[in-house]
Amino acid sequence: MFGSAIVNLTVEKKMNLIWFRNDLRVNDNPALSSALENKQRQVVAVYCLCANQWAMHDMGNNQQWLVLQALSQLKVALAKLNIPLVILESETFQQVPNRLSELCGKLGVSDLFFNMEYPIYERRRDKAVVEKLADTVKCHRKVGQSLVAPWEILNGDGGGYKVFSAYARKVQVYLDHNPPINPAPPTARPAENRQIPKISGVVSQLPSIKPSAEVTPDISEDFVNKQLQTFCRQQIGEYKANRDFPAIQGTSELSSALAVGTLSVARCYQTALQAGYPASSTWVNELVWRDFYRSVMWNYPRVSQRQAFNSVDKFVPWNNDRQVLEDWQSAKTGIPIIDAAMRQLNTTGWMHNRLRMIVASYLTKNLFVDWRHGEAYFAQQLFDFDFASNNGGWQWSASVGTDAAPYFRVFNPAAQQKKFDPQAEFIKAWLPELKAYSSNAIHKFETAPLEGYPRPQVDLKATRKLAIESFKRANAA
Repeated sequence: MFGSAIVNLTVEKKMNLIWFRNDLRVNDNPALSSALENKQRQVVAVYCLCANQWAMHDMGNNQQWLVLQALSQLKVALAKLNIPLVILESETFQQVPNRLSELCGKLGVSDLFFNMEYPIYERRRDKAVVEKLADTVKCHRKVGQSLVAPWEILNGDGGGYKVFSAYARKVQVYLDHNPPINPAPPTARPAENRQIPKISGVVSQLPSIKPSAEVTPDISEDFVNKQLQTFCRQQIGEYKANRDFPAIQGTSELSSALAVGTLSVARCYQTALQAGYPASSTWVNELVWRDFYRSVMWNYPRVSQRQAFNSVDKFVPWNNDRQVLEDWQSAKTGIPIIDAAMRQLNTTGWMHNRLRMIVASYLTKNLFVDWRHGEAYFAQQLFDFDFASNNGGWQWSASVGTDAAPYFRVFNPAAQQKKFDPQAEFIKAWLPELKAYSSNAIHKFETAPLEGYPRPQVDLKATRKLAIESFKRANAA
């Protein structure tokens, strides 16, 4: 699938191997830092391209393209440290242990370092790798994609939290006593560190994947770290006031870098606190939400297997009308804020967080479409697709997850667009066919048809009432 090549190089008896996954950075990387601690050891890096992993999580071309960009940048950054990056192809999770075992044998690896991943299939893969290498290689597992490891924050019964507020309080206590400490920047190894033996079957050229979005983000380490600094100096103080208005650039727009790991959440947390604004806590709270959904995925593995946390999901009469879903996907719902949001997603591979909640509520509560279809479509379109956060957000919106929105909470898109896009600036930016209309006319779309724009798919008030009745019956089942 990805092509292969021969790498010409000489072996050393003792070697450390750093296995990169969704942590494609050289700075603030616990696994890489640990691998570099022993100055006498040769250090080599590896990444496994696994088509099965991407397919299982519905990862689309946008994030696949982004990962490949990050890999290219990582290879250059590691080369400056005299660390070679070996890229292996593995069609399935099951092939990874054998591929890594073969590589470790050929390189003479004595220690393997990697940052942990939390979904169940990744955990099973890692367990299989550790077991496969048990007799020859010592494995070192580090925490590099969350502020706090999921097993550190447990409730009184020793299980994972189901309610965010209680979880967040305990996280704050933990962080007060155990603030994240980023390792020192890595220093270059001697030039001879580049020399490794001949290895057959490694990927010589990354696949060419074209993103579906018209614009692409810059997620290089240098750029996103400067972006973080700028946001925390100039915008974080107004984040609470501006974050819900999609026409305002009020968010950090760092989610894509966090998703593929060119930026660490620990660096985000530290930089936000150093900014010194009282309002920084609102943005930090969003980082804790990110950790919460990782905790849910770790403690309740079923959510990463296309299952809802709450069994009420089995009793909701989901709508299987494919046309209804396709109209939502293609921004043909007749609801201005929904269509504008979906055009933003389809064009840029990103959607404002307030809009994510609105369109998710509309799909699941007004159209009664199974939340899994929405989760999958976001995964296929988003550059910043984050499995845990995307899954948690959709389950929350559909009232089937942990700490979910109460079933009787149904976002009213008409009220939401009037509140958060009062002048219809965002709507007009993405729906140019409505530019000639006043904001007042746009907000009256339910009662006064807009020429050249479709009528609403459904009656918002009637479907809201039906959703509440349906979920009430499902909860009682």
